[in-house]
Amino acid sequence: MRKIANIVAAALLPAAGPALAQPQPRVLEVPATASWQHAATGMILPPRAAGLSRGSLVDRTAAEQDVGADYGGEEGLTTSVYIFQTMLPDAAVWTDRALAAILLRPQFGLDPAAIPTPVPFRRPGAAAASGLRASLPLAAGGFTSTSLAVVPLRGWLVKVRMTSTRLDPAALDSRMTAFLEALRWPAEAKPAPAAAPVLPCPDSLAFKKAKIVRDEMADVLMHAITGTVEMQQVEDGKAEAAVYCREPGPLKPYGVYRPNRSRRGYVIAMGDSGTALRLAPAVSIAMFEGGSAPRKVAMTLMEHDRTSVLPSFNRLPPPEQAIAVAFSGQPRETVSVTTSPGKKD
Repeated sequence: MRKIANIVAAALLPAAGPALAQPQPRVLEVPATASWQHAATGMILPPRAAGLSRGSLVDRTAAEQDVGADYGGEEGLTTSVYIFQTMLPDAAVWTDRALAAILLRPQFGLDPAAIPTPVPFRRPGAAAASGLRASLPLAAGGFTSTSLAVVPLRGWLVKVRMTSTRLDPAALDSRMTAFLEALRWPAEAKPAPAAAPVLPCPDSLAFKKAKIVRDEMADVLMHAITGTVEMQQVEDGKAEAAVYCREPGPLKPYGVYRPNRSRRGYVIAMGDSGTALRLAPAVSIAMFEGGSAPRKVAMTLMEHDRTSVLPSFNRLPPPEQAIAVAFSGQPRETVSVTTSPGKKD
């Protein structure tokens, strides 16, 4: 079970604003003939899978929180496997983001307005169809099809991408099935629920520019732990996970998702590898002491194993404003909650 390991809050340490720059990946030295096991999830990547040979194996973090492996050896077929941790472990959101990233790649020649609806599937060893997958045709750059599968695994996510220069979508989908079956999946410690794809929200939010407001230290601490506690309650079966819908509008490098169609908050999925901004009504210490507090919207940055408090607003800001404030690079006061990257049971 994921446990809250640390609240870094001794004196609200000044820190630079967050940045999306990726660290230089480190190569994991594994013999080409040996299997490799991901310590936190138990997932095993064999040296060969469905006729493909494992090539490079890299970690974009210092603790195997964002690992990528390439499989190749067949002309015209490229395959990548990603295992990553996220404080928003929602397979539907990250499937939607991965599909958006595919549609936004100009070399594929796809229509960004025609995002496909993925279908649920059951990964080997799972009790329910907890994963989502999609295969779609390509007609540019010499490519013929691409396939995506995203699976939740012990609080983490596994993403597999296949792209072909000769197979049609149906044939590539079959190859994806064979490849997924050839990987060595751990037994489920606790069955994951059946998945459902993200759908567009039935309405749009109207935004006005918001003002940044000052937070008291005690409230900053509350903002830091609220999302982590909510996630823990979901994992412990004490609360239901939110169902996200996608805010209508043209596809962008980021996506805006509303939990349970909320009009009071949203998350912004930055890219497709697990980093997100969460904006939600602020929880104040005064609320627990019988007092009143001004309405505020708290903003937190959710990364691989960490939730960091960012400036709050007096109202729900436009997503563009939230991103600009979060990634301005300006010094800020911060509190972070981290979670153990150890294996969930």
